[in-house]
Amino acid sequence: MSTDFTLEWVATVLSLVFLTGIIRRKIWAWPAGTLSSILSVLLFYRTGLYAEAGLYFIYVILGIYGWWHWQQNAQLDTIELVTISSRTQSLALLGIPIAIILGYLLNALPGVSYAYFDSFTSVFGLWATWQETRRIRTAFHYWIPLNIASVILYGLKGLEVYACLMVIYSIMSVIGFIRWRK
Repeated sequence: MSTDFTLEWVATVLSLVFLTGIIRRKIWAWPAGTLSSILSVLLFYRTGLYAEAGLYFIYVILGIYGWWHWQQNAQLDTIELVTISSRTQSLALLGIPIAIILGYLLNALPGVSYAYFDSFTSVFGLWATWQETRRIRTAFHYWIPLNIASVILYGLKGLEVYACLMVIYSIMSVIGFIRWRK
């Protein structure tokens, strides 16, 4: 069994634990997600998806922050969600030029794969994760298309387990979207 295969499977199981907990608004989800992200950094670096590796490194930091932030309401059985203004939501549009610039820069690196595709999923994945850490209702609005795009990206890279994980994430993101609307 290869190292990449083991990393992919262990990270996948931990990712499913994380998403299940996030959908249910449970604090215990964050440590599982953080550990999954650590393993994913290694996997994506080894497979030449450098923006994904960078994204998952930031996910490690955001995972620690999310765990801390959600613990501020630890006395509650379920974390309360918040809403942000349309003006704040429009900041997501800044992700387009940022992703283009990042893709351009990454494209110059040796061994990089799908630099622009990788950059777009990474930049908008950060936006969606930031929303999760802040308990913002619209996080799953971003996760649904991002997870579908990631199915394609990981499939192109031959990361079949992660591609299947993203299919499951896409379905679970719809469930999260419905549950977080309540």
